[in-house]
Amino acid sequence: MAEQNEPHNEPYTAILFKFVVLVGLLYMPVLVFHLGTWFPFAGASGYLLWELGRLHRAYGELTGPGTEQRRPASTTGGH
Repeated sequence: MAEQNEPHNEPYTAILFKFVVLVGLLYMPVLVFHLGTWFPFAGASGYLLWELGRLHRAYGELTGPGTEQRRPASTTGGH
Protein backbone atom coordinates (compact mmCIF):
# COMPACT_ATOMS: atom_id res chain seq x y z
CA MET A 1 0.00 0.00 0.00
CA ALA A 2 2.86 2.42 0.73
CA GLU A 3 4.07 2.01 -2.85
CA GLN A 4 0.74 3.28 -4.18
CA ASN A 5 1.02 6.53 -2.21
CA GLU A 6 4.46 7.42 -3.59
CA PRO A 7 3.30 8.56 -7.06
CA HIS A 8 0.95 11.07 -5.44
CA ASN A 9 3.88 12.69 -3.61
CA GLU A 10 6.28 12.56 -6.54
CA PRO A 11 5.10 15.70 -8.38
CA TYR A 12 5.35 17.83 -5.24
CA THR A 13 8.81 16.53 -4.35
CA ALA A 14 9.93 17.07 -7.95
CA ILE A 15 8.67 20.66 -7.85
CA LEU A 16 10.40 21.28 -4.52
CA PHE A 17 13.64 19.79 -5.87
CA LYS A 18 13.44 22.00 -8.98
CA PHE A 19 12.85 25.03 -6.75
CA VAL A 20 15.95 24.29 -4.66
CA VAL A 21 18.08 23.68 -7.75
CA LEU A 22 16.80 26.88 -9.35
CA VAL A 23 17.63 28.91 -6.24
CA GLY A 24 21.12 27.41 -6.29
CA LEU A 25 21.63 28.21 -9.95
CA LEU A 26 20.31 31.73 -9.59
CA TYR A 27 22.52 32.31 -6.56
CA MET A 28 25.68 31.94 -8.64
CA PRO A 29 25.28 35.33 -10.41
CA VAL A 30 24.66 36.86 -6.98
CA LEU A 31 28.07 35.66 -5.84
CA VAL A 32 29.83 36.66 -9.08
CA PHE A 33 28.17 40.01 -9.80
CA HIS A 34 27.30 40.96 -6.22
CA LEU A 35 23.58 41.29 -6.92
CA GLY A 36 20.99 41.44 -4.18
CA THR A 37 20.40 38.22 -2.27
CA TRP A 38 16.66 38.48 -3.06
CA PHE A 39 17.34 37.74 -6.75
CA PRO A 40 17.45 33.90 -6.60
CA PHE A 41 14.38 33.66 -4.42
CA ALA A 42 12.41 36.05 -6.63
CA GLY A 43 13.29 34.03 -9.73
CA ALA A 44 12.52 30.69 -8.12
CA SER A 45 9.26 32.07 -6.70
CA GLY A 46 8.23 32.97 -10.23
CA TYR A 47 8.71 29.32 -11.13
CA LEU A 48 6.60 28.24 -8.16
CA LEU A 49 3.81 30.59 -9.21
CA TRP A 50 3.94 29.20 -12.74
CA GLU A 51 3.71 25.62 -11.42
CA LEU A 52 0.84 26.58 -9.12
CA GLY A 53 -1.07 28.08 -12.04
CA ARG A 54 -0.41 25.00 -14.15
CA LEU A 55 -1.67 22.68 -11.40
CA HIS A 56 -4.70 24.92 -10.81
CA ARG A 57 -5.64 24.73 -14.49
CA ALA A 58 -5.14 20.96 -14.54
CA TYR A 59 -7.33 20.44 -11.48
CA GLY A 60 -9.91 22.79 -12.97
CA GLU A 61 -10.09 20.65 -16.09
CA LEU A 62 -10.50 17.52 -13.98
CA THR A 63 -13.20 18.92 -11.72
CA GLY A 64 -14.85 21.40 -14.05
CA PRO A 65 -18.39 21.22 -15.42
CA GLY A 66 -19.05 18.41 -17.84
CA THR A 67 -16.57 15.98 -16.30
CA GLU A 68 -19.04 14.13 -14.13
CA GLN A 69 -20.05 10.72 -15.39
CA ARG A 70 -23.60 10.49 -16.54
CA ARG A 71 -25.34 7.23 -15.81
CA PRO A 72 -28.21 6.07 -17.99
CA ALA A 73 -31.58 6.05 -16.27
CA SER A 74 -32.47 2.64 -14.91
CA THR A 75 -35.83 1.20 -15.98
CA THR A 76 -35.72 -1.74 -13.54
CA GLY A 77 -36.77 0.34 -10.56
CA GLY A 78 -33.53 -0.21 -8.64
CA HIS A 79 -33.67 -4.03 -8.56
